[in-house]
Amino acid sequence: MLEYGCGPGSYAFDLAERGARVIGVDISPVAIELARKSASDRGLDIKFSVMNAESLDLPDGSFDIVCGSGILHHLDLARSAAEVRRVLKAGGRAVFLEPLGHNPIINWYRRRTPHLRSVDEHPLRMDDLALIGRHFEHMTVRMFHLTTLAAVPLRKSPGFPAIVSALDAIDRGLFGALPPLRKHAWSCVIEVS
Repeated sequence: MLEYGCGPGSYAFDLAERGARVIGVDISPVAIELARKSASDRGLDIKFSVMNAESLDLPDGSFDIVCGSGILHHLDLARSAAEVRRVLKAGGRAVFLEPLGHNPIINWYRRRTPHLRSVDEHPLRMDDLALIGRHFEHMTVRMFHLTTLAAVPLRKSPGFPAIVSALDAIDRGLFGALPPLRKHAWSCVIEVS
């Protein structure tokens, strides 16, 4: 497995604990050093390397799975999708969790809080998803968190998980009944093969 964009909060640790052979890459030397220290502290054999995700120094067809969380929206999508495809083995798949950029309320919040974002961020829009899809034979996109945003003020309350669960169920119903609403979700999971 390749974790595309990693650091001390990396999924590589959980994946390695479950028996996966994992390589993690990130452009940040600081993130890589923190990830290496965390892996060492946990007794895990994970290779972490400083690497440009848009130009991977990895052989073609070398991974069964590529995964990443909150990475694609920082990258040139055409270059990064081509690289992901290049390093995947035949029959391999990639899974990414990414923010979406259509919801006017979320976008208002993003404009009000630029200090919480880096200058290269561009939450994904439908045309971005289409661009990613052009690099692969198969793509599914599942959207999450529309009405669940209403629970954010309650995030420190003991009932928060139950509220989010109920709102997630409402979201699934809304997305099923009114598919155009899906693009207004806060995030999506992209799976390509």
